[in-house]
Amino acid sequence: MSEKKNEDYSGRERRRSQRVDAQVALQLSGTDDTFPAESITTESINVGAEGVYCHVAHFIAPLTKLQVTMVLPLQNRKGQVKNEVVKTQAVVVRCQPAGAESGGYRIACFFTGLDTSTRATLEDYVRQHSST
Repeated sequence: MSEKKNEDYSGRERRRSQRVDAQVALQLSGTDDTFPAESITTESINVGAEGVYCHVAHFIAPLTKLQVTMVLPLQNRKGQVKNEVVKTQAVVVRCQPAGAESGGYRIACFFTGLDTSTRATLEDYVRQHSST
């Protein structure tokens, strides 16, 4: 699980679900005029059933609505890995400079409007990758 909190942090944790450090392929695109027409291809830093944290090249304002598409490798009951494509809406909840070394920004996106099947897929992914 990703535990990236500052040791001086005294606020309460607001996440209700676990996140795992994971580098999965992401495509971000806008749902309205507040985001550029082109889509951005990147990869995640961590993933959870409620959101994703990733690196982007340019600033994306908080509250920007995005369409997020990601490819999650999941094991089926026979132990075979199958790539599941997950598409969902999200809203940017945080955008911070990534630092001088990597440049760009790190954004946190909260998934909105998840259907039961998509949430189950995300929860399966987190469960399968939380011990690795």
